[in-house]
Amino acid sequence: MIFGSGSAKFDYSGSVITLEYSNLRPNWSNKIVKTITSIYDHYTTYYSPGYYSDFYVDIDLTKYGTNDYVKFNEVYPYIYTKVYFWPHEDGNAISGSDGKGVVFFIDGMEHKYYSNDFVQNDILTIHFTSTDYTTLTGSLVWVYLEQVIQ
Repeated sequence: MIFGSGSAKFDYSGSVITLEYSNLRPNWSNKIVKTITSIYDHYTTYYSPGYYSDFYVDIDLTKYGTNDYVKFNEVYPYIYTKVYFWPHEDGNAISGSDGKGVVFFIDGMEHKYYSNDFVQNDILTIHFTSTDYTTLTGSLVWVYLEQVIQ
């Protein structure tokens, strides 16, 4: 578990919100490729200035019991805000090349209702997008398997 094993969380001005009962759908590195084409000889140069990250976090609101609206009301006011993001609460915040945490923008929240013959769930999906280039090396942690099992 090189990135951690706990639930995701985010921090907005010192208010830490833990996203228990969540499923993380990470995209650790979106490579940005830019092209420059010469107007004289049409020679094209490709370069990559860095990587962005974005994460979708699906929260199962029904796991909170009859108070599932409490978690929704706790999280929803942060839509369209800039936060620091941890994919796992026991890991590190996503960092940039300077080693400092990268600011993420919550650019969307979507409520879904999942139902079949056996289960009925309210799912809240939050999308976090980095506002600057990210690096994975600053987010690595070492979690012993014994700690995960306990």
